[in-house]
Amino acid sequence: MFRIRTALLATLASASVVAVTACNASGEDTTAKPAPGTGASSEVALADFKVGTARANSAPDNTGDFAAPGTDPTDWVELDAGSASALNPVVLNAKGFVLYRFDKDSTKPPTSNCNGDCAKTWPPVTLKPGGKIFLNGVDRDAVGFLKRQDGSTQITLGGWALYRFSGDAQPGQTKGQGVGGTWFGVTPDGGKTQASPTGTDQATGVDYKTGTAKENGADMTAGDNFKGQRTDDAAMKWIQLTRGSAGGLNPIVNDGAGMTLYRFDKDSAKPPTSTCNGDCATKWPPVFVKPGSRIFVNGVSTATVGIVTRADGRRQVTIGGWPVYRFSGDSKPGDVKGQGVGGTWFAVSPTGTKVTAQPAAPPAAPTSAPATDVRLGNGSATIDSGKNFTEPNGSAGVRGPGCVAVPLPQLAVSIVLVGGPVKLWKGPNCTGESAVITGSVADLGTIGFEKQVASIRFGDK
Repeated sequence: MFRIRTALLATLASASVVAVTACNASGEDTTAKPAPGTGASSEVALADFKVGTARANSAPDNTGDFAAPGTDPTDWVELDAGSASALNPVVLNAKGFVLYRFDKDSTKPPTSNCNGDCAKTWPPVTLKPGGKIFLNGVDRDAVGFLKRQDGSTQITLGGWALYRFSGDAQPGQTKGQGVGGTWFGVTPDGGKTQASPTGTDQATGVDYKTGTAKENGADMTAGDNFKGQRTDDAAMKWIQLTRGSAGGLNPIVNDGAGMTLYRFDKDSAKPPTSTCNGDCATKWPPVFVKPGSRIFVNGVSTATVGIVTRADGRRQVTIGGWPVYRFSGDSKPGDVKGQGVGGTWFAVSPTGTKVTAQPAAPPAAPTSAPATDVRLGNGSATIDSGKNFTEPNGSAGVRGPGCVAVPLPQLAVSIVLVGGPVKLWKGPNCTGESAVITGSVADLGTIGFEKQVASIRFGDK
């Protein structure tokens, strides 16, 4: 059946590159492959990317990051941007354990040099083919994969292989940080994490703290949780800036109550300026602070956070120079009803850029070349029920090898292709009228196949 998905299916291939398998006359695979443990995965496998936490996506207990000791944890992995101890931002798994990178690895090509006893001390973060990756505050574009010496597939960020540290016995521990001068917590873009600057900004009188408000013992009836006017002193006691996701948007910034924060295109960042006043500020309440307020940074770099003085003299938080706001139409945590309003309001990213819905993939012009002229690829495809890779009635993922049936052909309106070319068929079991496509097609109607793709021919094994 077609299902609703929050992120595209993608292949487990470094830098999102999928090789087309070539075969000789006897059917033997002749595609060149990198040496084990020294480069991108040559395996064409399907990973299911989901926006949000594993819990929010109802991941089963005792699986993935929650797996009991001695059981296989490779069903799924969560990459969650946040903070741990003084480190911020840093990537953690679903249980709150810090993930690390190793300076003796490399990114060009992505390579793990931690094997044997090293891999016992620093267990690699691996995923089995078809596994899920939950992204919460980590950009899909930063995620990649490599093939290890033992044949397993290891997840990378910014090309750097990811590991846990066996010495971290509890969530939030950072005992692996700086070990041997080569091991460091990993940032959401693959960099080395470090302690986040804290203390009082002498220019504004605002106090910065790493971690969440609750972790720092803040008054949980005040600040972001205050139920009265946002201009009340109690409301301005503290603000929490958390890197995360909501409504399929990722990465974005939420406050301590889980409410989405926004930016306004008619403002400016250079210099920081707010142009939302009067009725606008009633509909889009600015995030106010005052001298003595605390800002808790949880996955958001302190270096991106600032303060701007508004026309009415109040002080407003900025990210990347952009003033930030809440939306009065968002009634509960996770709402993103302000997204795209008027074509000028957007969720704000951890660096201050505006977050827009991520496109599926750029369309590629289909080719009508006969199958005999094209060597088919053993990749994967996502069939969407709307044009331009939208999914008003859901989507379905299929993968090779060979001829594969498409669930509910009458809902096939666009197709995201990875690892093509492939041949589309209007009949079951790869029969009837056909067409070869070499890339994604935003509107199957342009090639006469809208709501008519019954089967797809991929390359053979």
